[in-house]
Amino acid sequence: MTSSLVTHSVWAQLPEDDVVAMMKANYLYQFSNNNNWPSEAKKGKFYVGVLGNGAVYSVMLEKYGAKPIGSQTLEVLALTDVPNNQPLHVLYVDKSRKADMPKILKEYKDKNTLIVTSWDGGITQGGQINFKMDNGFLRYQLDRPAMENRKITPGIKIIQWAVQ
Repeated sequence: MTSSLVTHSVWAQLPEDDVVAMMKANYLYQFSNNNNWPSEAKKGKFYVGVLGNGAVYSVMLEKYGAKPIGSQTLEVLALTDVPNNQPLHVLYVDKSRKADMPKILKEYKDKNTLIVTSWDGGITQGGQINFKMDNGFLRYQLDRPAMENRKITPGIKIIQWAVQ
């Protein structure tokens, strides 16, 4: 019981942006670990790119960088621009970089890359998963057909946790 009180008090002391970054990083790890990519994407390293949010990148690297995704080693990349020819399994696009979506969609059009956005309308602008705040809680929307078009099968947990 004490540990949950300590955890709550620690979280309560953090700035809201840091708490949200921790939650987004956790979700990105869950998206990586609980969805199914095609067999050709299950070789080599499992790449997660973070575009436009240093806090999410830092938490991802620190908390999840040493954890495997299936039999693959997780590699977290801090991106300052839309990468050319960089294989990514997951690409998180912060709202500060939403103007880059046309370039992202062109670069990753025919790739098995899960694009995760973080602004109102992110799903309609090409994201397959979009973070949103809902009554003070971080949630996400899921475009299952768009994921399946990229040959990424959403896991049961990912489907169940999604909101409309």
